[in-house]
Amino acid sequence: MICPKRTSELLDLHLAPFKDKDPAWEVGVSKIAGRGLMATRSLKRGQIIFKDMPLLISLSAHEEDSLNTCSVCLTELPDTRFMCRMGCGLPVCSLCSKKKQHKNDCDLLKSWGPNEPEVANSVIIRLLCVARALNLNKDQRDLIYCLQANLDNNHRVEVRNAAKCFKNFPTDKKIFEIMNRTVAVLRTNGFDKTTDRTNDNQEFNYRALYPLFAVMNHDCIPNTYYTFEAKTNIMIVRAAVDIPEGFEITTTYTKLFTGNIARHLFLKMKKGFTCKCSRCSDPTEKGAYISGLYCRDTNCSGLVVPEITGLPHPNYNCLECKQKSTHAQMMKSQDFASGAINAKANSNSLRTLVQYLNEKSDNFIPSSNYVVIDAKLTVLQRLGQGREDCSEELAANTRLRYSRDVIQVMDQLGLGESLVRTQLQELLRREEELRAKRLAEDAEKQRKLAELQAKAAEADKLLAALEEAARAEEVAAAPAPAPAPAPAATETA
Repeated sequence: MICPKRTSELLDLHLAPFKDKDPAWEVGVSKIAGRGLMATRSLKRGQIIFKDMPLLISLSAHEEDSLNTCSVCLTELPDTRFMCRMGCGLPVCSLCSKKKQHKNDCDLLKSWGPNEPEVANSVIIRLLCVARALNLNKDQRDLIYCLQANLDNNHRVEVRNAAKCFKNFPTDKKIFEIMNRTVAVLRTNGFDKTTDRTNDNQEFNYRALYPLFAVMNHDCIPNTYYTFEAKTNIMIVRAAVDIPEGFEITTTYTKLFTGNIARHLFLKMKKGFTCKCSRCSDPTEKGAYISGLYCRDTNCSGLVVPEITGLPHPNYNCLECKQKSTHAQMMKSQDFASGAINAKANSNSLRTLVQYLNEKSDNFIPSSNYVVIDAKLTVLQRLGQGREDCSEELAANTRLRYSRDVIQVMDQLGLGESLVRTQLQELLRREEELRAKRLAEDAEKQRKLAELQAKAAEADKLLAALEEAARAEEVAAAPAPAPAPAPAATETA
């Protein structure tokens, strides 16, 4: 393990522009793995712990991405004539083409001789983040070597494939070693336009290395969350919960609402380690049952959860009847539910998806399952853009219900502050205010209606009384009827 003291010295140099003379963190020996960041004092929920700036940053440039984005300022460019005219093979805007950063990039890539410099090539553009490591100073490069790097069999592939895009790619072993090491560090603790973390943190669309953040260890229930400043891409890390002095400061490398099996596979395949945090050690995931499915025994109403074995395909156990089911058996249920819900989500009718989640999905998959949670988050996202084919009442009720459902899951998992919680709480606040306003308006309408009805009843009573009085006067004014004539006497014989 690289000395924490040397790492701290290099981080201090990197973070010198922030002039933080009393940082809330220090690099220390971690109980989770190797080094980590420790709190030097008690931190309150929501408090800024540190700011970090990228040591390396550029476009992710995946094959499916649009490549008309400036490689310096990272702003989108017109669809035509966005490539550098000097032949380096990079997209750049007219303003940035004169900047020192692009001159350094341009001189480096031109010296390698791109095969088709006038054509945007995702392999070349993606390599830029790695190639920029060659222009770093000694301390900055040493900092890269201080960071964790999983040197598996795949970390050399990117540079090897990129070399085919140039006529004169360098053969110096030292250059290859620096670039391969940078790739390994980026793969281990860098950002790469991934949505793996976006349940809890701000989405980030670039390939970048934030050195201080890279020292943080993973926990499936992190005690921090982060955002980025739009213009500078400076990262701001805040406490998600109260963090006592001396406790480790952690982040998450995975989505919050994925189950144990999916998280284990991702961390093992992408990050090269097995997580043993409190959530990963609990089959029920703190009672949230993110991976829960219904028992296959039709006479049992219990939930089944995967065993904690560390294997990619564990068996499932029913919490009620204790019956075991194989991974393959339970995946049939999971896949059926996923397919049914995704089919509704991919339809053009949001109302159909909402009705399906409210009325039918619970018959074959628990509402706590990550597939249902993801579907509810999708509904909330779509409702944020418009009601689509939902009535105003259905949209309002859905926003309230689904926001509460997701927040309840977060509370069960023990998750603190985060972007998604803030967004859901703000959504709840607005909807509750609107509902309270509507209820007040309805109450006012009912009050006015009751007043009108009372006045109408009073008027009816008054009218009835007047009619009765009029009838009484008519009776009093009418002449007395003449007495009836006496009957005539009859003669008797």
